[in-house]
Amino acid sequence: MLFAQKNTADSISIKRLNPRNAAIYSAVFPGLGQIYNHKIWKAGILYAGFAGITAGFIYNQREYKSYQRAVDVRFDTLASTVDLKYPTLTDGTVQGQRNYHRRNRDVCILAYVGLYALNIIDANVDANLQEFKINKDLSLGWQPILAVLPNQRFRSGLNLTLTF
Repeated sequence: MLFAQKNTADSISIKRLNPRNAAIYSAVFPGLGQIYNHKIWKAGILYAGFAGITAGFIYNQREYKSYQRAVDVRFDTLASTVDLKYPTLTDGTVQGQRNYHRRNRDVCILAYVGLYALNIIDANVDANLQEFKINKDLSLGWQPILAVLPNQRFRSGLNLTLTF
């Protein structure tokens, strides 16, 4: 039986991160997969994104309810109710504003879902690519060249050399 010598470069062990665990951690608690991958700054960006979406959701929900109350007051059957909040706006404008803020609120909900999914995907991909290294010898060199053609003409050019 033959045994090969163990290469010293192969004997260096890197704690391998499990992409499945990173995805599960991010699914259970957003940002935890990024922390598991030792990318805490990504968790901070993620939380800032959720905070921005939350602010947009709260604002649009509050405005939607306000315009919805105005629409309810304007279109009820009692003549004694008057819209005191938006008296200068027409009925169509109030309905348009209500629909605008409802649509933006719904977009915020979709943004929550999208950011949550992106959080899980990022944690998984980052754990998968932890061992991806770029060789330090990777370089691109260039130099101008002057070539002589068969008809005794000169042509200038550029010589690119990729080393890896």
